[in-house]
Amino acid sequence: MPLRRAHYLVLAMVRATVVAFWPTYFAVLRTARTELHLHGVTATAWMLLLALQSWTIHHQRRGAHRIFGIVSLFLFPLFLAGSVAVLLSMARNTPSDPFYQINGGRLGILDAATPILLMVLFYFALKERRKVQLHARYMLATALPLVEPIIERLLGHLAPPFTSFDPAHFAWTVRAAELGGLVAAACLYATAPRYGRPFFIVGMAMVAQAVLVETLGESSV
Repeated sequence: MPLRRAHYLVLAMVRATVVAFWPTYFAVLRTARTELHLHGVTATAWMLLLALQSWTIHHQRRGAHRIFGIVSLFLFPLFLAGSVAVLLSMARNTPSDPFYQINGGRLGILDAATPILLMVLFYFALKERRKVQLHARYMLATALPLVEPIIERLLGHLAPPFTSFDPAHFAWTVRAAELGGLVAAACLYATAPRYGRPFFIVGMAMVAQAVLVETLGESSV
């Protein structure tokens, strides 16, 4: 079986997510907007589902693995809806939010590309479900688009130069996050290049995002 420790990797991402989004979501749950709840709950549930799928198949719990596979068919549309809801919320709040007014172009490109990439990855995960090497990697690859926002927020909360509204500072935060996501995809690809197509797709999507952010994103600042 491929990726025998994938569940540990995903659980580490869950822990990093809590730290990264603590100030803006987990610490203000009672006052958070509905769309943030939809995105936060479904994204967390999706990562936990990926961890459970990995753990069950590697511990010979095939029945449970099949059940979680069925659950994924219902959870994925909600996960996707949460990603779209955040994008629409950002667009709606841009006129009144100074941060979005300054950095909305960059964030909009990143957030708009993510649902498309997720749909592509999940489609191929289902299509290749009988090819375990590819299926497992396509499923794990759906977690990689979350690497960039995690790194972005960790830098924004923990590294003072990146906490400013200044577009130049935030631009470097985005670049560092993009690089981190690309490195994660490249490392996973390198573990088995023969079956690395899912991570290659993610890597190329991240490169395309970076190009758009540096062109269209910059022009909107």
